Amino acid sequence: MHDFSCTNAADMYYGTLADRVHFFKESKEGILIMCKVMEDMRKESLQEGVKEGAINTAKRMLTDGILTLEKIAEYAGLPLDEVKKLKAERTA
Repeated sequence: MHDFSCTNAADMYYGTLADRVHFFKESKEGILIMCKVMEDMRKESLQEGVKEGAINTAKRMLTDGILTLEKIAEYAGLPLDEVKKLKAERTA
């Protein structure tokens, strides 16, 4: 458990883990790999947040009942099939 709380590879007891921490935190190649992974995770999280927001917007529009499904899909930026699915879930 000690090694998991260490921030410096030199302080770790388990050699294999220390080697990997050193690679990802101190070598140019490892740092580039970690930066790429973190950027991909950030983009994925952002995309999920935007999609979730669009779904919530579409649900509110469906509750209002004024707009057509086509207009809701257009305004929320969702496929029409997904808006139809959301409507079906509300009435089920």
